[in-house]
Amino acid sequence: MDRRSSELLGVAAALTAALLWSTIGVVQRLAEARGADTETLIVGRTLGGSLLALALLAIYRAVPTRRSFAVAVLGLAPLYYTYMMSVSIVGAAVASLLLYTAPAWVALLGTVFLGETPSVRDVVTIILGLAGAALVSLGGEGKAGELRLLGIVLGVASGFFYALYIVMARFFQSRGAGVMEVSLAPIALTGPLLGVALKPSLPPNSVEVAASIYFAVFTMVTPYLLNVYALRRIEAHRVSVMSLIEPLSAVLLAVLLLGEDLTALQALGGVLILAAALGASFK
Repeated sequence: MDRRSSELLGVAAALTAALLWSTIGVVQRLAEARGADTETLIVGRTLGGSLLALALLAIYRAVPTRRSFAVAVLGLAPLYYTYMMSVSIVGAAVASLLLYTAPAWVALLGTVFLGETPSVRDVVTIILGLAGAALVSLGGEGKAGELRLLGIVLGVASGFFYALYIVMARFFQSRGAGVMEVSLAPIALTGPLLGVALKPSLPPNSVEVAASIYFAVFTMVTPYLLNVYALRRIEAHRVSVMSLIEPLSAVLLAVLLLGEDLTALQALGGVLILAAALGASFK
């Protein structure tokens, strides 16, 4: 395979992974409209992903470590919970935009834990990301005040925990951790952790089972493998920029399939968040 073909396959893999991740909120809202319980969906998604991750770990003969456990407890488990709860409260469009405050949080957390001195551009991305989150919050309509505020807080928290996951993965890899140790292994641990913490009502109904299977296959393991495939063929910063299709696609799907809408302020906030994410993607 020549270099050009390899690069095109990498681009296709990165874009496909981002598109698959963008379906999380829409599938969740469709399932909830048909009687699915949010916490059951959260546990179902992560347990299904855990089983697939365990199978892949067995193939690669890798095992979780204390580092894997730390990444799962402090990063992935709270990320999955806060994001899907935010989707349930404020909708897929708003939650997906708030998730992408993550690059601003990465710039901030990298200063504290990785010793990375922020540049002027890093400071600008932090300001843009937080300003965008504020506009998304102020521009909301339709939800009761306290409930909508909770959804906004959970959305911003999902961005923070996504960033914490990224920073922890970088930190441990700089100290000798392997890719499996900070990626698949934490996924394998996250499902049981959330299952014990949330204790969803059992047995799940048919909608919850179908949605959980979709989540496990198409929003956890498959996009992860596609992302790894992409990173082997094209530069990391290009993959991160292509991931910006995720919130844009999520908003579009929410508008077309769920009838969700964004106010003018929320749309402006979304533009600022995406600008911050784009600015943080280049070095």
